[in-house]
Formats: sequence, structure tokens, C-alpha cells
Amino acid sequence: MKEERQERRSLGGASELGSFELDPRVLERVARGTRPTRRDAVAKIGIIAAVFALLGHVALTSPASACAGGAPALVWTILGAASAIYALFIIYHAVRYRPAAAAPDAELPSLTVIVPAFNEGPMVQTALLSTLEADYPRDRLEILAVDDGSTDDTWSYVDAVARAFPDRVTAVRMARNGGKRDALREGFARARGELVITVDSDSRLSPDALRQITAPLIADARVAAVAGKVLVLNRYESVLTRLLTARFFVTFDLGRAVQSRFGAVLCCPGALTAYRRSAVLDVLKAWSTQTFLGAPCTIGEDRALTTWLLRRGHRTVYQSTALVETLVPPTIRGVTKMLLRWERGNVRESLVMLPTLLTPWRKTDRWWPTLEIVLDTAQYPAALVMLALAIRHFLTAPMDLLRALAAVAVIGLAQSLYCLRSERSTDLVYNVGYAVFAFIGLQWIFPYSFLTMHNGKWLTR
Repeated sequence: MKEERQERRSLGGASELGSFELDPRVLERVARGTRPTRRDAVAKIGIIAAVFALLGHVALTSPASACAGGAPALVWTILGAASAIYALFIIYHAVRYRPAAAAPDAELPSLTVIVPAFNEGPMVQTALLSTLEADYPRDRLEILAVDDGSTDDTWSYVDAVARAFPDRVTAVRMARNGGKRDALREGFARARGELVITVDSDSRLSPDALRQITAPLIADARVAAVAGKVLVLNRYESVLTRLLTARFFVTFDLGRAVQSRFGAVLCCPGALTAYRRSAVLDVLKAWSTQTFLGAPCTIGEDRALTTWLLRRGHRTVYQSTALVETLVPPTIRGVTKMLLRWERGNVRESLVMLPTLLTPWRKTDRWWPTLEIVLDTAQYPAALVMLALAIRHFLTAPMDLLRALAAVAVIGLAQSLYCLRSERSTDLVYNVGYAVFAFIGLQWIFPYSFLTMHNGKWLTR
């Protein structure tokens, strides 16, 4: 998000990588997606103006219809009070969160970085080259590039990097496409490092990401997985990527900072996560052969692996100083497919985790993750009821839709203001736009993912 990162070093330029150059298509897309335009300033001013317009409408109109055709005022009062308490709790712990300090070179362990790829084309080289350029002792860094049976030219790009750096990159070609979980399983089985890091093939690491993400694992033997901070690489490619840029920061930074305080980050992302290899090997067979409703699990592999580690009593934390930028879909169709895949994985893993909550699954810091998982699970069926009630209410009292949008905009703006403490960027204003967009256009995702949780299609492949 910070504008200064937009001018970051060019992969394939003058560096320790010598004359190796990226495909021009990758360079062009990255350059186009990381530069703001004059329209951004206009859009931000427009969003702020819209928020004040909505607030003005609420202030100048009668609230008499607020409960018309809906639930009793007492219900909304109780829900409002509970939400306020929840928000204060979140803010309190988010403010108190601190990342672990990076260890000196002498304490850095051996690493294996796994980059699984399927039909990624030249973009896979971005992930591999950013890993090669990482600030980490070369003699303790192993890189595994796993081509999961790609049907396009991905293997040629993976092989080109492996041939250019034979002593640092090992290329693995799967005989057939078995899915990301299968590719990761192959990588974990081959890994030799004490710690294993997974990086998505459409992502780009910051120079010190590897050093930073190992810090919690070095500092605390109870930690089995560390989630990195995920930012959007193609943030200025479209209106949606601008909105997702802000939302990624709010969701992944704010939410995971709180979860990290209790050692229970519920989903360590594929874009950048560090694992203790011994902990992963302990659950590797169960995770790689997992089934749900009688069918093999083919999506949500990152959330699933995190769940298995939590079920074994390990801690999972967040490291806000370990940065990775990843590509996101620039279209509504692509975004909805991505969110559906994520939520289907989330609802499955929340249900899987429920029986564990009835056992002494960890000795300390148990109450908050237990409550969060219960609420996580309950939100899916509740979304069915709430969506039906909301549609009915707004059909009978359409002006209340503006009041609801005002409330959503204020919440989005408050989240943006909180995030300014660590991200000095006006791009956070786009979070207001995303909040309104999600309220109007994405409410169906939760109930639909609940009703179709058995669907294991990747959707975006």
C-alpha cells in the first residue's frame, strides 16, 4: 500500500541475479498494476463525500421507520451493544499486538521455500526471483518449484529459473494435475529445511520477508505456523483491485493481529506462511488425504493445514513485518469465485474444528479462539436468515437502505482510520468503498457457500 513500495526494485534488473530477465508481459502487468492514476484522487474524494452525504441524510430524516417491518427495537439494541463490545475488544488487542523481532544471522535456521504452480505462465518467475533475491543466508536456503501438471507453458518458465540457478532452485514436475494440496504435499515431503515456507506462484516477496517470517518460530517453540502480511500486487489494475487492496489490509492485518495475541490465527495464507517442518510432517498424511462429506478436499488447503496444527495444540501467529504482494482478480466474476472458494473452505474447517473445541485442545489462550470459531460457524446459517429479513425489510422501508449504507460506510471509515496507524496511505479510503460494495453485492456469498459447501471446485483455474 505505501506509495514508496510502488517503486521497489525491478526483478531481473541489476542485482545478484545477474542478467536473468523476466518476461516482458509480467513486467508490463506489474508496472501497470502498481502505479496510481489521477482518477484515484478523484475517487477518494468522491468516497468521502458520499459518506458525508449518507450521514447527512440520516441526520435530517426521521428515524421513525427504523424498526418498521423488522425486528423489535430491543433486538437491535442488544445486537448493537454486543457489536460495540466486540469491536472494542478487537481494537484493544489489535493495538497491543507486536511482531517478533528478527533474529541475527547466527540464529537463522535452514529454510525450504515451496512455490507450487499451475498454469501460472511467466508470473511464476516473479515468485521464484523474489525468493532468490531474499535477504537470507544462501547456504541455509533451499527453493523447490513444483509444477502441478500445468497444461500451458508454466514448466518452461520454472525450468528456465532452475537452469539459471541450479545450485539454488530445484524444479519438480508432477505427472498430472492433482491440485495445490498435492503439490504442497510433494514439496513438504522433499523439504530438507528445519522450517518450510510456502509462497504462491503469483506473489512477490519483500526483500526481508524470509528473515522476518522466521522470527516467531525462532522465538517460541510452541509456534508451528506464521502467517505473513498479504498485500495486493496489482492494486491499481481495476476498481475492484483498488477496493481489495484496502480490504486485504483491514481483514488480514486487523483480524490476524488479534488472533495472534491468542496464538490462534485461523488461516495461515498460501501467499506467505512459514511452518515448523516437524509439526507439518506430523499431520501431513491426515491433511493430504482429508475428506469432507465423503469426497476428497480439494480447496481450502491453507485453512485446513492451519486447522490440523491447531487441533494438535500448536500455536499459529501473525508476523506483520513479513510482506508479500499477490495478484487478485480484477473482475467481479473473478472476485466472487475467489471469495466462494475461500468461504467454502472456511465453513468446512469451522465445522471440522467444532468437535475439538469440546476437548482440552490447548492449555492456555483457549476461550477466545473457541468463541471465534463458534461465531464463525454460526454466521453461515445466520446469514441465510438475515439476508431474507433484510430483503423483506428494505422492500417495505426502502429509505432504511440508505441508513444501513451510512452505518456500513462509517464502520469502513473507522477501520481505515485505525489502519492509518501503521499504513500511511490514503488508499485505505477504498475500504469504505469495499464495505458498501460487499453490503450490496456480496451478501449472498455466505449463505450460498454454506449451502454449497460440498462443492470442491477451484473455480478460478
